[in-house]
Amino acid sequence: MAQDVMFVLTIALVSFFFGMLIGKRRLVTVLINIYVSYAVLAVVPKGYLTSYTAVLLFFFALLIALTIFGHKLFEISISGSGSGFLWRVFSVSFLEVMLLVSITLSIMPKHEALGYVSKSTYGYLTASNFQLLWMVAPLALLLLINKRLGR
Repeated sequence: MAQDVMFVLTIALVSFFFGMLIGKRRLVTVLINIYVSYAVLAVVPKGYLTSYTAVLLFFFALLIALTIFGHKLFEISISGSGSGFLWRVFSVSFLEVMLLVSITLSIMPKHEALGYVSKSTYGYLTASNFQLLWMVAPLALLLLINKRLGR
């Protein structure tokens, strides 16, 4: 239980800094880049990336390259200001970090991943139903945010 609580607190702290580092202008762009990187990774032939380390390096390198060089591809941002705005940025960045952790742990071998998270946390992040949740949740939140803002 303590490991799960520390995991959630760590993810919350990382999410806060991630949201502040990326900023409202690029948060949605990074989310789209995560989806694009994961989609490209899914179609890479199995023989090209032989170890999980190579798979993770390819995924994160593609994500970083798309974020740095592809900023003109998807220029979408979260608008607004005030305290509600900070919660929107934190919520989206939290779900993005959870998605990245879910993808990372699902790529890693289970015995190696369990060295970083508890068995229950691993299940919440890598079970197929939960992977679907982590993939859909950021999009659902963006839809909810835009609907509440009246767009």
